[in-house]
Amino acid sequence: MHIQLFHSVGVRLSYEEDFMSDGRGTSYTTRKDSKLSTKRAKLVRELIVYQTSLETQPEELLHDKIEKFASLYEICHDMTLFQSVEELCKRIVEHVVSAMHHSNVAVPLIEIDDRRFTTDQYNEDLSNVISVKINTEKKKYGQLFVFYEDNNLRFSPIEKSFLNIIANDLGIWLEHKQQSDARKVLLEESKKIERSLDSHTIIAVTDKFGIITRVNKKFCEISQYSIEELMGQDHRIINSGHHSKDFIHNLWETIKEGNIWQETIKNRAKDGSCYWVDTTIVPLIDKAGKPYQYVAITNEITKHKLLEQQMASQVVKLTNSNEELKQIAYVITHDSQEPLRAIVGFIQLLEKYCNERLDEHANELIMHAVAGSKRMQIFINDLFDYANVDADQSLVTVNCTTIVENILTDYAVIIKENNAIFTYDALPIVRGVHLYLTQLFTNLIRNALKFQREQPPKIHISAALKANAWTFFIADNGIGIEAQYTDRIFKACQRLHSPKEYSGTGIGLAICKKVVEYHGGEIWVESIPNQGSTFYFTIPENNLKGIVQP
Repeated sequence: MHIQLFHSVGVRLSYEEDFMSDGRGTSYTTRKDSKLSTKRAKLVRELIVYQTSLETQPEELLHDKIEKFASLYEICHDMTLFQSVEELCKRIVEHVVSAMHHSNVAVPLIEIDDRRFTTDQYNEDLSNVISVKINTEKKKYGQLFVFYEDNNLRFSPIEKSFLNIIANDLGIWLEHKQQSDARKVLLEESKKIERSLDSHTIIAVTDKFGIITRVNKKFCEISQYSIEELMGQDHRIINSGHHSKDFIHNLWETIKEGNIWQETIKNRAKDGSCYWVDTTIVPLIDKAGKPYQYVAITNEITKHKLLEQQMASQVVKLTNSNEELKQIAYVITHDSQEPLRAIVGFIQLLEKYCNERLDEHANELIMHAVAGSKRMQIFINDLFDYANVDADQSLVTVNCTTIVENILTDYAVIIKENNAIFTYDALPIVRGVHLYLTQLFTNLIRNALKFQREQPPKIHISAALKANAWTFFIADNGIGIEAQYTDRIFKACQRLHSPKEYSGTGIGLAICKKVVEYHGGEIWVESIPNQGSTFYFTIPENNLKGIVQP
C-alpha cells in the first residue's frame, strides 16, 4: 500500500516524463530536459528513503504523511492548468494549508511583487515563520512564507525541500508566463503588421531554388492565382516575358551572393493582364553565410507606371511642340526684320528727298514712323531672346565679375552722361550659360540706369552665400515700384509706364525671370516708391567655383 501511494505521488510529479527504477522495484519519474528534473528526482529518491524509514511506523501516521506529500504534488499539476497568477497562487495556498494540517495554525502567504495571497487566518501577530525565495537565475519574484503559532513546531528536511520545490517551480512558472505573455504581445503585433502589409504589400517567400513556399493574400489578389496554385511553383508562373535574360540573370546573381536586389518588374496575372511592381528581394542567410530563403516584398505601381509613360509621351510632345514654336519664333523674328528695315529705309528716303517739300507736321509724322519701326525691331529681338532662353545650352564656368565689368564698359558713355555712381563687391564664379547670365545682368543694370529720378543714379551690385545658394542683388536709388506691381513686372509685355515716359518693350524682366529659373534660382524685388529698388536673384551654391575681387 505504501509503495502504491508513493508511486501515485511520483506520477503526479511529472506530466510527460519517462519512468525510471531505483533498483528496488519502485518506479519514479524524471524529465531530463526540464530545469526541475534534478530536484524532483532527488525529492522522489528522498521519499523512497523516507518510505523505508516509515515502514515501522503506524499505518495511520504513515498515511497522513503520504497524503501531505500528495497534496503538495498537486501543485505541479495545477501549474499546467492555470494561466492566471492570482488563481494559481490561491490554489498553492490551499494545498499548503492542506499539507500543514498537522499544525493548528499554519498560514501560508505568497508575496509576488506588490501582491499578497494568503488565507483569512493570516494576521500580523504570527511571529514564527519559515520562508523560501521565489526566484530564478535571472530574476527574483517574491517569497513563500508559512506562519505558525506552535513554537515547538519544526519542519523536517523533506518538508523544507517541498517548500523549496514549490517556490522554485513557481519562479519558473512566472518566468515562463512572462515569456509567454511577451510572445503573445509580439505575436499580436506581428499579426497587426501582417494585416497592414496584406492590405498594401505583396509578399512571397521562396526557398534557395526559387520555389514558392509562402505568399500573402495581396499576392493572390494581384496575380489572381490561389495559394494552392502558387505553392511549389516558381515566379515563372507570373513571368510576362517583358524582361531580358540578362535582367533575370543579374537578379539571380545578385541575390545568390546574399545581396539585396531592387528593381521594377512587369508581371502577368492569371487572366493575361500585365501589372508592374516595385520589388525588393532580401536573401535570408544561414550560419554558413549562404542564402537559404528569399523574401520578395513588392508594391504594385501599375497606375504610377502608366502615368509615368503618359507623362513621358507628353514630354516628347511638348518638346516637339516647343521646337516648332522656336522655329516659328525664329521665322517670325527673322522674316519680319527685312520688311521693317525696308519700311524704315523708305521713310528715311522720303524724309531725305522730300524734306523741303513737306511741312513741319509731315516731318514730325515721318519721325514718329521711323521711331515706331525701330521700337518694333527692338521688340522682335527681345521676343526672340525670350523664346530662346529655354533652349538647351551647355553649362560653362562664368565669371560674374567679368560680365559686370564688360557691361560697364559698354555702358560707359551712358553712365558718364547720367553722372551715375556704380559700385560692386566681389562676385562668385558660377557654372551657367554665359549668354543668358549676360542678358540677366544687362537688363537689370539697364533698368537701374533707365528708371532714375532727378539726382544722379547710385547703383551697387553684391552677392552673398545664403541657404545653399548665392544671392545676388542690384540696388538703385531710382523711382521705385509700388507693392502691387512687384509680381506683374516679371510677366512678358507688362509695362508700368508709357513709351513716352520710359523706352522699352516690357520683356526685359520676363527674360530675367526665365534666365534665373533656367539656372534653378528665384528672382524678386523689394522696393519703396521714390526711394529705390533692390532686385534679388539666386544661383545654387553647387555652381560655386571661387571669388574674383573687383
